[in-house]
Amino acid sequence: MTNLVASATSPDLGALYRSARERITALAVGPLIDPTLVVPATPEWSVHDVIAHLSGIAVDGTSGNMEGAPGDAWTAAQVARNVDRSIAEMLAEWTLVGPLMEGFLSSPAGQNASSAVIDIHTHEADLRHALGLPVAVPSDFLAWAGPRLRDGFNAAVEKAGLAPVTVVVSDLELFRGRLGRRTDGEVLALEWSTPAAEYLDLFFIFGRAEQSLGESVGSGE
Repeated sequence: MTNLVASATSPDLGALYRSARERITALAVGPLIDPTLVVPATPEWSVHDVIAHLSGIAVDGTSGNMEGAPGDAWTAAQVARNVDRSIAEMLAEWTLVGPLMEGFLSSPAGQNASSAVIDIHTHEADLRHALGLPVAVPSDFLAWAGPRLRDGFNAAVEKAGLAPVTVVVSDLELFRGRLGRRTDGEVLALEWSTPAAEYLDLFFIFGRAEQSLGESVGSGE
């Protein structure tokens, strides 16, 4: 439900990021990988493009290239500059700069860059779905992200001057939904305390899916 209060203590964001990076690296060098495979959750991107974006964020973040972040032009540049590189080359670069990113995220200042932790878990789930694997999001990440996403929605509702609303939804569905991986219909079908139509634009942080992904959901780690 909404109206939960986020935990006063935050997990080690660098450790969350590192674990996701290592899992993605294992996926990206596995036998299922096809660099040209379209990722349905981000239909304009292939598997290669998603890896280019993820490794590119770490390169940009650790080199101070943050002008325009996190806008479309910034992310498009990450994909464009890696277009002729192999996934292996991008992963090698990510392995090199990743620990620097993780050290920053583990520091007090890293709390201000927590969106990178949400982003990497979002695209990990996107890649798993594209590869025909269950979308298994780690429980320690969801325990941190769920209350954060709920509080963000509540704050947006209050700022918009709308009446408080309660929606019954798991942390996993909230995470995938608010990050644009669910359709309007799927979100409207959740258990809302009041008609939800006027809340939809506040619920979605990054657009919404035009078609259902039909994700197979597994258990988190």
